[in-house]
Amino acid sequence: MAQPPFHGAKRVLGLAIGISACWVVYRIVDYELNFDKSHPDAGHIYQIVGRFKADGQESGFGGVPLPLAPLLSEGISGVELVVPIYDNYVETLTIPATGNQPERKVEDPQMVATLPAYFDMVSHRWLAGSKQDALNAPDKVVLTESRAAKYFPGLKPENIVGKTLMYDTVARNVTGVVADLDYPSSFEEKEFIAVPAEQWSSDNWLGSNSAHIVFVKVTPSSSIQPIVDFATKTRLQFAGESQREYGFEAWFDAIPLTQKHFSTEYATSSRAASMNVLYGLMGIGFFLLILACINYINLSTAQVPQRSKEIGVRKTLGGTPGALIGSFLVETLAITVVALLLAIPITGLFMAMFPEFIPGGMQAFANPMGLIAFLASLLVVITLAAGIYPAWLITKVRTVQVLKGYGEKMIVGARLNLRKILIVFQFVTAQVFIVSALIIGQQLNYTLDKDLGFTHDAVVNIQMPYRSDQGGEIDPFIYKRALAQHPEIAAIALGHEPLNNNHWGTGFYYNADTGRVQLNMPRKYIDSDYLGLYQLKLLAGTNIQQTDTLRDIIINDAARKAFGFTTPQAAIGQTVSMMGDTQYPIVGVIADFHQKDLHVEIEPLALGAADNRGSLQTFNIKLPADRAQWKKAIATMEKEWKAIYPHAPFEYRFNDERIKRLYESEYRMAKLIGLATGVTILVSCLGLFGLATLTAFQRTKEIGIRKVLGATVSGIVGLLSKDFVKLVCLAIVIASPIAWWAMNRWLEDFAYRIDIQWWMFAAAGVAAVLIALLTVSWQAIRAAVANPVDSLRDE
Repeated sequence: MAQPPFHGAKRVLGLAIGISACWVVYRIVDYELNFDKSHPDAGHIYQIVGRFKADGQESGFGGVPLPLAPLLSEGISGVELVVPIYDNYVETLTIPATGNQPERKVEDPQMVATLPAYFDMVSHRWLAGSKQDALNAPDKVVLTESRAAKYFPGLKPENIVGKTLMYDTVARNVTGVVADLDYPSSFEEKEFIAVPAEQWSSDNWLGSNSAHIVFVKVTPSSSIQPIVDFATKTRLQFAGESQREYGFEAWFDAIPLTQKHFSTEYATSSRAASMNVLYGLMGIGFFLLILACINYINLSTAQVPQRSKEIGVRKTLGGTPGALIGSFLVETLAITVVALLLAIPITGLFMAMFPEFIPGGMQAFANPMGLIAFLASLLVVITLAAGIYPAWLITKVRTVQVLKGYGEKMIVGARLNLRKILIVFQFVTAQVFIVSALIIGQQLNYTLDKDLGFTHDAVVNIQMPYRSDQGGEIDPFIYKRALAQHPEIAAIALGHEPLNNNHWGTGFYYNADTGRVQLNMPRKYIDSDYLGLYQLKLLAGTNIQQTDTLRDIIINDAARKAFGFTTPQAAIGQTVSMMGDTQYPIVGVIADFHQKDLHVEIEPLALGAADNRGSLQTFNIKLPADRAQWKKAIATMEKEWKAIYPHAPFEYRFNDERIKRLYESEYRMAKLIGLATGVTILVSCLGLFGLATLTAFQRTKEIGIRKVLGATVSGIVGLLSKDFVKLVCLAIVIASPIAWWAMNRWLEDFAYRIDIQWWMFAAAGVAAVLIALLTVSWQAIRAAVANPVDSLRDE
C-alpha cells in the first residue's frame, strides 16, 4: 500500500509560526505592562488631570492650570510630594567647545522645568552632584547620563558638572548628572531646570496647557480624592464665573501612575498605549497558536496509520497505554523544542521587517526571567494541547488487526469527525481574517476617495519657519509674492491646512431673539486666496478681506444651522461674539467640508483673516495641471525659499500624502491583519493537507477499485475534494456573522463609513474555497494517478 509522506517538517513549521507569533506578542505586552510598575511607591503616585463638559460632551485633558501646583504645595493634608513637569521651549542650545569637540548647536532641546521633589519621586541614581541643591537656582540644569554623554562625549559625569550650556541667551551650569531609568517609565525627561518664577506665580485658573502636567504623591494612609475635591473647589472660586459665561464645566480628577501609560485620553508628551490594541494582539497570538496546535494534531493523526505496525509491535512487547502516551508526549516535546529554536530567527525576522509594530524602547528592555518562564510554559502548554489527543489515539491501535495487515482499520473511532471540526475551526479563523482584511482595505480606500468638500489634488503644504534663527519673524507674504510671479505656480494661499486633526477651539455665541446660542467650535486663520485655491464653495456673502487681525468671519453651513439661521443668506451681516464682548460680523457662508478625518462628523467652523506666521502657519501651493511642470514648480519653490529663508530647511509635503498619514494607525492595523491572514491561511492549509493525506491513504483501496471500473482522474479528484469544500463552506457560514459583527464594531469608530456588502463575504468565501482546492488538489491528483494494481496488490 502506498504510504503518505512524512509530515515532520510541516509540524515543526506550523508550531514555529505559532510560537514566534506568541513570542512577539509576549515581548510587546510584557514591555507595555511593565511601564511604571518599578517606580518606588508607584501605588501612591497620581497625575492630576482635567475633566471638561461642554455641549453635553465630556472629555479629559492631561494639562492643568499653572496655579494648581503652588496650591497643592501649601501643606495640604495627605500630600507628601507635589511634582510639576512643565515643558519649556528653547530654540537653540549651544554646547561650548571641549577637547577635540568644536562648539555645537542643538535645535529644540527637550527640556522640562520641575522641582527638586521630582528626584524624590522618580528614582534616578545620582552620578554627580546632589538633589539637595541641583535645582535651587534658575541658572542650573541637571542632565541624565545619556543626555550628558550626547552633549559631552567621553567625559565622566563628575567632569561634566560645572560645564556651561547656553539656552538661547541664557547660560546654565550643569549641577548634576543622574543615571537613566533602567525600567519602562512614563517619566522620559532628560534635561531639568527649575520652574521659572512667572510660571510658579501664575493666577490663570481658566487655561490649561498640555505642556503643564502635575503629579502628586500621597502619604500611605491618605486618599487622593479629598485633594482632588479641594483643587476643584478652589478652581471654581477663581474661574467658576468664566466657566458659566462660556458654558462649560471643569473639574479635576486623578489617574494612578500605574494606569497612566494606558490613559490615552490624558496623553501629553509621553507615549501612551491602548489596552484594546494589546488585547487584539494577544487575541491574534492566541489564535495563531491554537491554529498551530490544530495543525500539529491533524498532521500527527494523519501519521497514525503509518505507525500502526510500530505501535502494534510495541504493544505486543508489553507497552502499556501510559508508556505509549508518555513516549508520544516526549516526542511532541522534542518537536516543540525544535520549533522553538526555529522560531528564534522567525521572530527576529519579523521584528526587522515590521518595525512599525515594535514600541520604541522595547528592544532595550530585558526581562530574562519572565521570558524564560513564558517560553517554558509555552512548551508545556503546546506539548499537552497538541500531543494529548494523538497520544491517546495511538493507544487505540488494535494489535491483532495490525499484525493481520488491516492497517487502515486499526483505530477504534478512527472517523475523521474531530479532525474535520478542527479544520473547520481553522478556516473559520482564516475566513474572519480574510473578510476583515477586505473590509478594512475598502474603508481605507473610501477615506482617500471620498469627496472631502475641497480640492486637494496637486496641492503642496510647507510649514512656515517658526524659529527666529530660521526667519520666523519674516513676513510670510514676501514668499507668497515671490512665488506668485512665476507662471509654473498655479496658486498660493496662506492659512491652516483644511483637514487637520489639530485645531484652535473658541467659544462663540450669538444673541438670537430666542436667547443666547453658544458654540464651542474650531477656527482657522486664512488669507483672501484660500477659498479659491481649495475651491471652497461660497453659499452666500463674500470672501474675507485681507487684514492684519481678525475683524470678520466666514462660517460653514454646519455653524449656520447651529446658530439657527434659516438660510445662508440670513446669516450674512449677523454678528457673533468670541471670548468676551468683541463682535465679529459674518460676511460669508461656505459649504461644509471635512476639517478632520472621517472618524469625526463635520462640525461648525469659523474662518478668519490674519497676516502673521503665528496665526497662518502654512503655505498652501497649487501645482500646475500638467504634471510635467511639477519638477520645475518645486525647483522654483525651493529657489525662492532659499532666497527668503536661507537658514530654514525646505520641506514640503503633498496634501494627499498628509491626509493619508491621518489614518496611520488604521494602515498599521490593516498590515497586521493582512499578515495574520497570510499566516492563518498557511497554517490552515498545512492542517488541511494532513487531512487530505490521511483521507487519500484510507481510501486507497476504494480509489483503486474505482479506477479499475473506469473512473477518470478528474472524477476521483472531485470525489476526494468535495468533502473538503463542504468543510470550507461550513466554515464560511459560521465565520460570516462573526466577521460582520467584528467589522461593524470597528466601523462604528468612523462617522463616515462604507456599508458592509454581501459581495465582500462572497469574495472572501470564493478565495477560501480556491485556497482549499489548491491545497488538497496535489494530494488528490497524486492518489488519482496512482497505479490501482499496486494498491490492490498491497491490500
